[in-house]
Amino acid sequence: MIKLAMQWKTFTSSVTLICILFFSLLSKAYGTILSDDCDACHGIFPGMMEEAPPGEPLKYALQNLLCVNCHSSSNKESIKFLGGVKVPVVNNTIRPASPLAGGNFYYLSKGMGDRKGHNVDGIAPLDSKFLSNPPGYDRESDPSAKGYNFEKPLTCAGSNGCHGNRNIENPFSAIKGTHHADDSPIDGSTTAKSYRYLKNTEKIKGVLGFEDPDWGQNSSAKKHNEYSPSMNNLCANCHGNYYREDKTGKMSPWFRHPTGIVIPKTGEYTNYNPGVAPPSNKPNTRIYSPDAPVARDPLPSSPLETIELGTDMVFCLSCHMAHASPYDSLLRWDYDTIESGESGGGCLICHTGKAE
Repeated sequence: MIKLAMQWKTFTSSVTLICILFFSLLSKAYGTILSDDCDACHGIFPGMMEEAPPGEPLKYALQNLLCVNCHSSSNKESIKFLGGVKVPVVNNTIRPASPLAGGNFYYLSKGMGDRKGHNVDGIAPLDSKFLSNPPGYDRESDPSAKGYNFEKPLTCAGSNGCHGNRNIENPFSAIKGTHHADDSPIDGSTTAKSYRYLKNTEKIKGVLGFEDPDWGQNSSAKKHNEYSPSMNNLCANCHGNYYREDKTGKMSPWFRHPTGIVIPKTGEYTNYNPGVAPPSNKPNTRIYSPDAPVARDPLPSSPLETIELGTDMVFCLSCHMAHASPYDSLLRWDYDTIESGESGGGCLICHTGKAE
């Protein structure tokens, strides 16, 4: 009897261990939070949970601030842990040591000027110039049923935000469940299966991309996000007038830089990223620069170290950051220090002839 009890104990312990390992591996594979310990994230911040009668589920308060607080930090680290889960930080209260690919709201919240980033509710006040009106907004370019509400501030998610389902106004409801859902493969079919939860609406395929497991922290030619041209469509939801042909490459001189265009495989572009020499055995290849990322169609299944001229494209995030940056217009580099005839990064990564 004792022997049978010991065998049963060993069996149940083995099954438990297998289940733990399974869900641990599943979580790592999908990048989701597979846990019933909701308080690890939702109850860790004072005021996040409303009181509820005994036996009833807790209700979430300050719903947009839940996004802000979970993805904020009081130190310089841009990745933190909540309840054992790795969480990207996009809003540090001190200068981040290594900002993620989307940039960091630190540069906006510290009063460095509205032009440094998107004025998200809970992080920064309304833009002093545009208030809550996205510059270049065109209702016809916005696929959501509700459209952008100029009477309310920009939020992380929802119809006045970028993440989640933009047909749902409430930012918490628009993204609810995605952190606990299967997010593989990234095919745009659901909010969870859209690149960084950028879905647009139910009827429109979400943004596609390859997600670096560290959210682009310490990006390099060999380690980075991979982007799809579908990112342009998302940006056009709020900035549609910037995509009008009469405002970009159909006029000379350009009023705005065109986006969604293929990088030519002739002329100055053949020297893309001139600061990094190609391998000696592949002299005609050009090495990818995380300071001037490209959109690819079709998307690779892993980061590519090289650029394919004549195929890869300039897109919104080739020049801008998604959240905020140290530079005006959310640029990736200081435009005022880029001068023709000098070597350097920024515009000269692609427009190499201007450095000669």
